[in-house]
Amino acid sequence: MVALLSSTIAASMIVVAGEFTVPPKPEPSFYKTVEQCSMKISDQCGRSIVEAVLEDRDISKQCCIELVHGMGKLCHEEFLRFYVSLPELGVDATHVYTRGTHVWNTCVREAASNI
Repeated sequence: MVALLSSTIAASMIVVAGEFTVPPKPEPSFYKTVEQCSMKISDQCGRSIVEAVLEDRDISKQCCIELVHGMGKLCHEEFLRFYVSLPELGVDATHVYTRGTHVWNTCVREAASNI
């Protein structure tokens, strides 16, 4: 995940009245938050989550557990904003947020069944 961050950090997102907008200048703490979040999950699961969100791939139960119990919802949401903020990815914001929510909800169920 750190390699992904260092090679793709270019812009950030902020929430304004429930909508996501690209600010003219990134929030100073945004990149630090995203970097800290990336350290809460293994590289393998980080890649798996990116693929699940951006490419509609499946995610393993182990990676769901890392996402829910390791990284957490706030970090997951920060990464969704991060993906959308990168014009070079050319992703559709609605798809990313919809798919990101689906991945999170699926992982919450998977992680709960492991308790």
